[in-house]
Parts: sequence; C-alpha cells; structure tokens
Amino acid sequence: MACKETGQQYRFKSINSQNHTQSDKVKICFNIPPLMHSDGIFEHPKSPEKFLTYALPLLELQLTLIIFTTNVLYFILKRIGITMFICQTGIILGPTLFGRLEFMRRVVFPLESQPFLTSVGLLGFSIHIFLNAVKLDLGVVVRSGKIAMISGALSVITPIVCGMGVLIPYKEHLLDKRSFTSASTVVFLNCYSTFSFIVRVLEELKLVNSELSYIALSSSLTSDVVGMGVVFFSTIARQKMSIREVMTDVSGMVGFWIAGIFIFRQLVMREIRKTLPGLPLNSSFIYLILALMAASQVYYVFFINIQCLGAFIFGLLIPAGPPLGSALVDKLESFTIGILLPITVSAGVMRADLTLIFTEFAKAEFYIAIIFLCFGSKLVGCLIPSLCWKIPLIDSVIFAVIMTSRGLIEIIIYTLAIDFMLIEEVVFSTLILCLLMNAIFVAIVVKNLYDPSRKYAGYRARNIMSLKPNSELRIMACIHKPENVTTITRLLDAFHPHKDRPIGIHILHLIELAGRASPLRICHLKQKPVSESCSHNVIFAFNQYEQNNWDSVSIISTYTTISPINLMNEDISILALEKLASLILLPLHKRWNIHGDIEAEDQNLRAVNIKVLEKAPCSVGIFYDRGKLGRLSPPVGSQARIFSICMIFLGGKDDFEALSLSRRIAKHSNTCLTVISFLPEDDRLIHYEERKLNSLVLEDIKENSGFRSNITYKELVVKDGPQTALIIHSIMNNYDLFIIGRRWGIESPQTAGLSDWTELPELGIIGDLLASKDVQTKAAVLVVQQQKHMK
Repeated sequence: MACKETGQQYRFKSINSQNHTQSDKVKICFNIPPLMHSDGIFEHPKSPEKFLTYALPLLELQLTLIIFTTNVLYFILKRIGITMFICQTGIILGPTLFGRLEFMRRVVFPLESQPFLTSVGLLGFSIHIFLNAVKLDLGVVVRSGKIAMISGALSVITPIVCGMGVLIPYKEHLLDKRSFTSASTVVFLNCYSTFSFIVRVLEELKLVNSELSYIALSSSLTSDVVGMGVVFFSTIARQKMSIREVMTDVSGMVGFWIAGIFIFRQLVMREIRKTLPGLPLNSSFIYLILALMAASQVYYVFFINIQCLGAFIFGLLIPAGPPLGSALVDKLESFTIGILLPITVSAGVMRADLTLIFTEFAKAEFYIAIIFLCFGSKLVGCLIPSLCWKIPLIDSVIFAVIMTSRGLIEIIIYTLAIDFMLIEEVVFSTLILCLLMNAIFVAIVVKNLYDPSRKYAGYRARNIMSLKPNSELRIMACIHKPENVTTITRLLDAFHPHKDRPIGIHILHLIELAGRASPLRICHLKQKPVSESCSHNVIFAFNQYEQNNWDSVSIISTYTTISPINLMNEDISILALEKLASLILLPLHKRWNIHGDIEAEDQNLRAVNIKVLEKAPCSVGIFYDRGKLGRLSPPVGSQARIFSICMIFLGGKDDFEALSLSRRIAKHSNTCLTVISFLPEDDRLIHYEERKLNSLVLEDIKENSGFRSNITYKELVVKDGPQTALIIHSIMNNYDLFIIGRRWGIESPQTAGLSDWTELPELGIIGDLLASKDVQTKAAVLVVQQQKHMK
C-alpha cells in the first residue's frame, strides 16, 4: 500500500480498527510534520471541510462539541441527581451513536486525530489529580483510624480473592489463555478505589468536610497504596523484571520522596513564611511549581511507567490551604474542570462501542458477571468493618457505595489496558458500560440515603464526659471582637489548667466578609513572627497567655476566617471536626459593662451561635461574664483567691456534660465547687431510668463531698419552675461562675412554667434566667450543650 501527495511527507502506522478483530489491521496516514493551522474555511472553496484536515481547527471543533454536549446533558440530568462525570462521557459522540455516521467518523473524529485529543486529555487528568492531592490535608485523613485502614485494604483484597477464586477453578473451561489473561485483568482493574475520583464524588455529592468523607478519603488512600503495591508486583511478574531493575525502580521512588519531604517541602514552607497573611504568593513561584509537577510526571513514568502518579505524589508535598494550595486551586481548577476534564473523559469513552456488547453478548455476559462479583465483594468488604465499628447501617451503606465508585482514573486505566492489548474491544466496552451504570447507581443511592442536616455528626464521642480524667481537653475558642479575647482568657483561667490536666486550644478569629469576592481562611504559623494584620492583637494576646501558662496550656493553632455571617457556623463546625475538638467556646451576643448593665447586643452573632448549636460536631459552651471574673485577679504577692463555682443539676445529657467539666475544674485546690441538685416533690414524675442514671452520675460527687473540703453537694426539693427561679435568685450573687446544662426542649417539673418566659432559647431556661436584664448579678455563666449529633 502506498500513500503520496505532492509537497507532503507521510509514514504509515498500524492501529486496531474499531470494528475489526484483534488480528485485523488498517493503515492510517499521518502527516509528518503535522499540519497545524489552516488559512481558513475558504482555503478550499469547493471542499470547505478540508480545513479540518489541519490539527488545530479540528481540535478546536472537537473541544467545542465535547464541552457543548457535556453541558447540555448536565443541564437536563442534574435534576435527578446525575453527576457531571456521567454527562462528560463521550458515548453520544462515539461509535455507539453519532460516531457511526460517516461524516463524524471521517471528518470530525478521524482516527488520526486521537493522539492530539488524548494528549490534551492526559494533561487535564494530570492537573486534576495534582489539584486533588494539593487540597488534601493528610493529617485529617490519616487520623480517621483503624476502620479506614482496614476498609481500604479489604476493598482491594476482597475483590481479588473472590474474583480469582472463581476464575482459577474455571480456567480449564476458558477457550484460550488469552481469555484467562483478559478475565484476570478485569478482576485487577476493578479491585481498588482511586482516591482522586473519590474526592470528586464527595465534592459533587456535597459530602466534603463530614466525618464520613474523612473515613472514605482515608480508606481510598489506603486502597491506592495497596493497589499500587499490587500493580507494582504484578508488573514485575508480567515483565519478569530482574532484582536489579526492581531495586532501581524502588530506589527512584524512595529518592523522590526523600528529596520532596526534606528539600522541596522545606523550600516551599520558607517561601510561605516570607509571604504576609492574606497576600498572594509570587506568580513566578506558582509557575515553578507547575513546571516541577510536569517534571515529576516524567520522572515517575521513567521509573515505574504509571501515568500521572508523579503529579499526585508531587501534589501531596504541597501544603494544603492558603496561601500556596488555595492559589493553585484558584488558578487552575475552573479551567481544568470546565475545559480539560470533559475532554479527558470523552477521549477515553469515545473509543467504546457499546453495540459490541449486544453483538457479542455471549462473551460480554461472562465479563459482566466478573465485574458484578468484584463490585459485590468490594461492597461487602467495606460494609462489614464499618458495621463492626458501630457506624449506623445507612451511613455504612453510603460509605461502602462511595468506595465502589468508578470514574476518571478507571477510564484512563481501561484505555491503557486496551492499548497494551491486555483486553479486547468488547471487554473494554463492557467495562465502560458497567462504569457508567456504577456512576449512576452511586449518585442515586447517596442522594436518597444521605441526610445533609447531619453533615457534621461524628461517629466518635467528642465531649468532656468521654475524656479520661487527666487527658488533654481540646477547646476551640471563637473570637468575633477584641473584647472576646479577655472574656475567653478569663474563662480559661477559671478552668485552672494544670500540667496533669492540660488544655489544648485552637483559636478561630471570625471576621465578616466585606470588600472581598470570596471567603478566606488563613492559618497563622506559630514559628512565624506575627505581622500587622487584622488578627495581630488576637494572636499576640493568646501567645502571651500560652507563655504565662507554658506548662498547662498549648495554643495548637490559630486561624482567621473571613466569610459571610450566614456561613460562619460552617467555618466553626468544619474546623472543630478537623481538629478533633471536644468543646467549642462561643461568646454570647450580649456584653455587660463593669456595672452589670447591658452595653451592646449583636443579633448576627446570636444567629451564628444558634446555628452552631444545631450542627456542632462536639460539645458547645456559650459563655458570658457580667463583670465578676474581671475582678478576680489577686494583687501581686497576695494569697491566691478561692474561686467559687456553682453547678445547677436537673438531669439530662447537657447537665452530665456540665457536671463533668465542673468536676475537672474542682481538682484544683483553689476552686470551691457546689453542686445543687433540684428534685421534684413527686419523684414519680421523672421516669425510673432517668432517676437511676442521674443518681449514678451524681454518685462520685456525693462521695467526694464527704471527704473533700472544696466540693459540696446539696439537694433541694421544689414543686415547680417559679420556686426554682426564686432559689436561683437568692444564690446568684454567692458564686463567681455558674456552670449549667442547656437542656432546651426537655420538660421537667423543676422548670415547669418557665419556658414561656424564655427570651434566649440558646441558653436554655436556667441560662436565660441568669442572663435576664431584670436580674442584678455580676456572676459569670457557662451554658454547656453535650455533643448533639452522634451517628
């Protein structure tokens, strides 16, 4: 066969035809050098379509068709919960539908244009997984614990064991050795869950920043590690590599990690420290990062020949969040998701001809059975560990379904498998069809089972009551205004931290968004000198507080968030979940002057507090000081003043939490704790189980009040709410601090009749009573709500 044309040089390349068997070949002519751009559509007036023989106009037309088709499909299907990924598939433009038309196959998507389209797709894929790695906070993911490790490992091992366990006995019945190789390849292609696509699924389904997402991310990361090990050793076995070649590849990967962690990352951190908080990094530095990302791609392909792995691992070396991580995401994400990813997905899926499944169904059904076996075993392998860890059934099902997600990386891997002739075209088409069915299944199941109102609910107890007696108490203190700093530090002093009962504090300075287009979260590095910024005084005050209490208080991290008022509660809940806080401290929206009169109120702050109480992932404390704590510091050289605390106990989880905190504070010798338990005249009005539980919780206090001089326990019998209010009025000036449970929505004889007069439900009935403007007291009050959402 010959191919000649005046003025052009040609060579031939053999490729598999879309409609032929593996042994059939066709000859395709490629221009060398390629024709890049034309002189316009009128260069050939009689045949205007000839301008599409030039690479650049053809690529532009292909991109336009892919992006237009993707967005039209998504506009139609998003209403039923279908994700963008499904709409990005090239089924419509491929040989299954429009690709069967002669004009589409010969002019718009000719075979010789595939290398250009594939190159653009691989570029988009590389940037996409690089950005996913950049956005990942490895510390948060790794802390998800054993369940994630076990689930991730089982999600790989279970499909391999079940799939190969069925294939090996069935080997004798397969037609030839090639069929067994193809079937075993299908098993290994469906054995692991790819981290980068799990990230995207969680983002599209709006599950990011939930504890479920952290477990899924950690499990998929474990799955990737185990999966890469499987791929690495199977590659060694298939290529029969020598020990020297294996050691060379392993040394190359280890050397990359060492250089990345100890050289590159340190240089990046140094550049970040040189940048003032809130200011962008130098653009040339960001371009250098992108160049190094491309270099890491080349490096990893050279050593282990796995596409795009270098970009992912390099992305893990970039610190998540501002300023560098967020800058990379801002510059690249919109272009990547909107332009490059549709091309990446479509370029792979367009090679699938789904009609082959029906014309060769006898062969396809065997592979469909294998794929469903792998899917089912993976689902069970993820479901069982989560149920053993007592995660609720619905959440366990959602987690297991997410872990079975197949997507972008799988399409790339399937494409590589058919290029290396490990699978046949009918197998490739079957894999693509099952992948699309899986994507639709995951989207519909999660959309119908997941309850977004429980987004920040946790699977582990994050409250004071569950802490060990002398363990660190992790607190997240929220600061809205400068005066909140003094209020919070006074309360922390009242907690009497000690080296045997340390306190770890995360500071969150919340600023209302104004004059910015988008929200911002800044992490202030402790080793960096504090710059002149909006949070300068806050950071300085808490650093000074830490120095004054160096053996018992640790300021773990300090953040500034600039966001709209209606989203501040999201910032608080997200950070509390990430930092594993046991208690969120919120200042009340009211402020009193030194005379005990209300000085200011902020209804926006009140709205934030109410939302936090509804969705917080841990216990919450709302604190206000009417003037007494500000005058507790004794003169220099004088004896320490005894600090008096009153804990009002009525029963219920919130009171249990308040009692646990009070008991922790009372371990200090300068603290005098009085626990007053209000009991109804007729104890039959309280359920027997509740009375028994209350008695059990108070047992320790009753015992200690007998031989510890700083703990006093009292029981007062009341007939109704008004009598309770009178007693509280009579004692409110006898103590420095009241610690009470919120108990909102709980009916009890001791508070009957008081709820109708409550003005601030976020404080509960007793807390509202002590905050009333009609009450003449200067005592400080801490209202505690125990972790509300446990899945």
